[in-house]
Amino acid sequence: MDDKKIFKILQGWFPLLKQRKIPKKKCRANFQQFLAWIVSEKVAQHEHAYLMSVDSENPYENGLEQCAMLQHINIDMGLTQQEIRKRTTPLYKHYETHKAVIGKYYNVNAHVFDIVFEEIYNFLKSQNYELLIIYADTAYWMAVPDEDVKIHKFCKSFSKQFKDEGICIEHYIKLDCLRST
Repeated sequence: MDDKKIFKILQGWFPLLKQRKIPKKKCRANFQQFLAWIVSEKVAQHEHAYLMSVDSENPYENGLEQCAMLQHINIDMGLTQQEIRKRTTPLYKHYETHKAVIGKYYNVNAHVFDIVFEEIYNFLKSQNYELLIIYADTAYWMAVPDEDVKIHKFCKSFSKQFKDEGICIEHYIKLDCLRST
């Protein structure tokens, strides 16, 4: 397996990463080394990140403003954050009101995560980007150019690279059908 492939694809998507050396072969299959390599950096007054996390305690802390791919676009990302709040606030209120009845049968945070990722996806799609989600110790997301072949190669290589650590990646696709419960 060409374990450099994911790093090379990322350098193609994010030209500033070309300035970083690809980790040594023995470190490439370690997800923590990957996180250290793709770590955000300070550019001017902004945090410039390629991989954002969603705080499980506060899904409004989702890294949208730090996303390097979106910082050069002159669009108010606050509207997406407002839409997330508008959709999740009633959900939290309903859950708090009825927690005694539905508490052990319903995971409100999983539902909120679905909403957060759906809204981020909608925003990214409007800007011709795609959404990748990485499931590790926390949920991470990445905005990448709309290049299906490269996305498929990246996801396949990423899955192989980190399968021993139980790290998964998903190319987010919005389903337009109802989910069964």
